[in-house]
Amino acid sequence: MKPLQVIILPLILIFTQSSATSIKNEDVFIGELFHIRITSKTFNWTTETLTEQFSYRCSKKGHADLPRWLNYMYSKEHHSGYLFGTPPIELADQTVPIEIVALNEETYDVKRMIVNLVIARKEPPKCIVQMKIDNLNWIHMLQAGRVENLKNIFRHELWRESMSDLRLVFMDSAIKLGARRPVNPQESEGVVVHLGSTSPFSMRLLELQKEVKPLYKMPSCPFKRTSVETLFESSGFKLDWCSFRIIDEAEQNMQQKQHFRHSENERHTATNLSQTKIWEPLSKDDLPERNYSDELAISIAVPGVILTLLIALLTVILCFEHEDLDEKPAPTVQMVHYNTLNNQPTTTLKSLRDITPTHFVDDISLRSASPSGSLFIDNSPLPAIRPLPPPYSSKKHIINH
Repeated sequence: MKPLQVIILPLILIFTQSSATSIKNEDVFIGELFHIRITSKTFNWTTETLTEQFSYRCSKKGHADLPRWLNYMYSKEHHSGYLFGTPPIELADQTVPIEIVALNEETYDVKRMIVNLVIARKEPPKCIVQMKIDNLNWIHMLQAGRVENLKNIFRHELWRESMSDLRLVFMDSAIKLGARRPVNPQESEGVVVHLGSTSPFSMRLLELQKEVKPLYKMPSCPFKRTSVETLFESSGFKLDWCSFRIIDEAEQNMQQKQHFRHSENERHTATNLSQTKIWEPLSKDDLPERNYSDELAISIAVPGVILTLLIALLTVILCFEHEDLDEKPAPTVQMVHYNTLNNQPTTTLKSLRDITPTHFVDDISLRSASPSGSLFIDNSPLPAIRPLPPPYSSKKHIINH
């Protein structure tokens, strides 16, 4: 139901209390599922096509919601609401009034109906078969003939002893009971169904229970096949055998005791909570105050001291590094100084003529013996020194030759 409808419906009901309200009686039985379909025709609204303009709200008369054993669900596929449930044995021979409010969202016309559920006494089922059908939704199990096809599988094949009183005990959506939604939205959500009877289980059902019992440790097994798989597939049912159970009367009693203990525990818990002292929250004056001045001083002082130490250390390192550069020793390489040779320039041929060969040879020998000369010749980076020209001889020597 939309939030706008939740607000509008109570306001409209205040002004429609004096309007005519139809009353209808419905006979239901203990331990047997019933369902009531709610459509626009239920309130004498005639429409040419099925639309979403009608909405419905169900609750127990004088209450805000339905009892636990009753459920209301709306089907967009059929544009109808469905009220279904199984009366418990505690309500035998009683009448439960259910109020149904219908709203036309286009005209805001409101109609009310009271459905009196007259609960008749009937022997509750002693044996129950629980199963989960994966390829159907809850709405499909409320269609005519679907439940009968499922019952016929048990009446004629698996549980012939229940021919006379096999009934649908429980039905609800698998998603509502905790199952996961399918990945593909087009796939069915699944439905959980309970069939019950007062007759004991057949040997074939007991053997089927032993066959699927190893699968109970798995949460779901839609691909598992059993010996009776063809019986269900031929009728259009695909079962999840991990959820198949047979529950006898002893197990039902044990479940009822556990449910009773759980209810008692909830009652005691509610009583204890009501008797305990109500907790009173602290006032603003009782809350302790926090001083931030010390934390602020520490957050500033500690980084400042660390920064000062780092600057001092860096200064010392740089100062010592400069002193090391200034005190570096001088290189020990000995510089060699070369003396220039005092050679008299020979500017005239006459001076060259007076030089004797012996003097020339002595001059050459002196140069070769001089360390500076040899060093200059061997180690000089300059190109090789041009050799001296040969000495000039006298005219007499030339004539003799």
